[in-house]
Amino acid sequence: MKELPSAPRHRVLLAEDDIISQQIVHVLLQGVEGVELRIVSDGRAALEAVLTDQYDLLILDQNLPEITGDRIVRHLRAGNTRNSGTPILRFSAEIDGPGHRQSGTGVEALLPKPLAGEVFVDTVRALLGRGPLS
Repeated sequence: MKELPSAPRHRVLLAEDDIISQQIVHVLLQGVEGVELRIVSDGRAALEAVLTDQYDLLILDQNLPEITGDRIVRHLRAGNTRNSGTPILRFSAEIDGPGHRQSGTGVEALLPKPLAGEVFVDTVRALLGRGPLS
């Protein structure tokens, strides 16, 4: 019997300290085929993860304990690490509305909290190369 090819795996790192937000993102990403999610709860663990493992997408909360999301982005974009070119989606309660490719932020997408499920999933799919980033 011939095996069906498996869907490509997309390694995604979520750095989020709020357990409810972690669960929401986990549930939303279950609807995106081929996503393998790793969750860390502080900026130091996120930085260690991106320096040791390759990811297809980084999802960072802005207000992480230890090291903030924007400091992680600045470190990655300034260095020559395995994830220096990896797409980044950053979210925060301090963002007013959805924005994409924000000039000077070093990220491909910014989303406000609380996350709007459809907008979040569409943005993730687009950043993984599975749809338009409008």
